Amino acid sequence: MAKQKEQSYEEKVAELDEILERIDQASTPIDELAKDVTRGTQLLKELDQRLKSVEMEVKNAFKVLEANPSNETD
Repeated sequence: MAKQKEQSYEEKVAELDEILERIDQASTPIDELAKDVTRGTQLLKELDQRLKSVEMEVKNAFKVLEANPSNETD
């Protein structure tokens, strides 16, 4: 079985946008709506985790910069 490539953050956002558009349509069958809500919830969790991960990376980078200020001369 081939392993699927992990979706990028942007791809997940695009998929979530598509799901939200389908949910907004009154003609969406209930079974499809249920699947879309489940997938949308999963995407939201994954996107939130990625944002938190990036936030930690940025905070750590600033800590390193603050701990090791460059010796700038004017």
